[in-house]
Amino acid sequence: MALGISVVTATRNMGHFLESCILSVLQQNYPSVEHIVVDGNSADNTRELLKRYPHIRWVSEPDRGLSDALNKGIRMATGEIIGWCNADDLYLPGTLRIVAETFEQHPDIDVLYGDYRETDEAGRPLRIRRETHFSPTLFKWLHICAVPGHITFWRRRIHKNDLWFDESFRSAMDYDFFRRALHRGVKFKHVSVLFTDFRRHGGTLSATAADGQAREHEFVVRRDASPVWKVSGPAFPIVRKCFMLVARAARTFEKCLRGYYIEQGRR
Repeated sequence: MALGISVVTATRNMGHFLESCILSVLQQNYPSVEHIVVDGNSADNTRELLKRYPHIRWVSEPDRGLSDALNKGIRMATGEIIGWCNADDLYLPGTLRIVAETFEQHPDIDVLYGDYRETDEAGRPLRIRRETHFSPTLFKWLHICAVPGHITFWRRRIHKNDLWFDESFRSAMDYDFFRRALHRGVKFKHVSVLFTDFRRHGGTLSATAADGQAREHEFVVRRDASPVWKVSGPAFPIVRKCFMLVARAARTFEKCLRGYYIEQGRR
């Protein structure tokens, strides 16, 4: 019997992209999937679009941001596995089957993430982005979130210990969420498979809230730093910078060994 997968999509005024996302889930041809769309009371055609797809479980109401919408969707989910697909992104063919097979083969793994392809606003491929195999040290000190939410799936059981997305974060909620999961002993695994198309356009969080994302990232690193570094006060930025440089160098070295940077130029 196939593992049940619940795909959660949070959206607000993304009706012009949402149908591509819906179809990418529908066309997975996976036997046990539910698609949950949490709409933040959009003013565009989102509700009319959702009514055309009766298989979708959806709600449309004001929310307190992306983290709140994701938490709503997860609480609605019935699948054993949770996936997060943004309204402006889409799953590549065969993704859900690979995800289910990997979780079945590795029952000790709680969080699974893959790779992705960047596209332009019209969906034309730009480059392939590969992530590194999971390392707690690299994850803690990298200048970016090495486990991006849009290419990640996790077992619903990790929420049993009251682990949810923190609504105080506006853009680095995935980094904070997976950091706290790691601290609770959640196990991560990376597979070198393209899971999603990530659409680059002016409305993405990475485009509109880059500075805020960096500030939230630094807040989490400082919050979770060891007591020694917290006491060091003004020295903390220097220590953090050194660890970040080492982590970035290690990540670059691993990608070079695997030929990732050559592959990024392919479409």
